[in-house]
Amino acid sequence: MKLFLIVLAAALGVMAIYFGISELIVTDEERIESLVERVCNMIANEDLAGCMTFVGDDFTYQPKGVNKARLASLAQGIFARADKLEVTVSELRIEVDGDKATVFLRFRLLGEYVGRMDRFVGQRGFILGKPLKAARATLHLDKRRTAEGEALWVLYRVTDFDPGN
Repeated sequence: MKLFLIVLAAALGVMAIYFGISELIVTDEERIESLVERVCNMIANEDLAGCMTFVGDDFTYQPKGVNKARLASLAQGIFARADKLEVTVSELRIEVDGDKATVFLRFRLLGEYVGRMDRFVGQRGFILGKPLKAARATLHLDKRRTAEGEALWVLYRVTDFDPGN
């Protein structure tokens, strides 16, 4: 009986160590999922500077010739057109291969219209996506090092973008 209790205690100890360590280890997929959530919150708070921290200077969306500066300008235009922004992600798939990652994203961006859109002012509506059709994007990320040596996932390219409108 005593031997059984010792073996049981050892087994439980090993299990506790395994599960404790697995909780401490954060995978790249989890980091990227957290990053997507943070950026969605930054968009909702119209924090353009915060969003752009995660966009590389070499960013490109080739079919439309969009670079980082143009992306910032487009985002600023959305922030000027709508308040009370809300981003909902309906699908998120992440594939990591070393220091590169591909993120498949379906989402909707809602907001309350303001500004020059006279017939919609004060109304809540979809800016990207629709009730039955989400916007879609494939994001390509690169793991880069900050000046402090910290790893940071950065967006460097968008492909397969469909605004869902």
